[in-house]
Amino acid sequence: MMMQDREDLRPADAPPSLYGPDGSVRVFDDPAMDRFVGVVLNMASELWVAREQIANLRDLLARKGVATDAEIRALLDEAQTDGQRDQEAQEFVNRLLAPLREPQS
Repeated sequence: MMMQDREDLRPADAPPSLYGPDGSVRVFDDPAMDRFVGVVLNMASELWVAREQIANLRDLLARKGVATDAEIRALLDEAQTDGQRDQEAQEFVNRLLAPLREPQS
């Protein structure tokens, strides 16, 4: 994101001391801590989306009479990890840790 774009997103009453020289938010003295907060927020976002999707799918399966909650739990216990799941897991980790991989200012 360009510096001008970041400035456009700043609240009008935000103190200038909240932003680093590159325009990114700086809450902690150590920029690595600010990036770590980004990791935690990414993880929370991913987790919430997954929880919503799981709840919606379970509701749909129950409404359609396809599977009960107990049957779904049993299926998950039997699931085997395959190459596709391994690739998706790696992509998840990459997204989760992306803020730690950003260049330091």
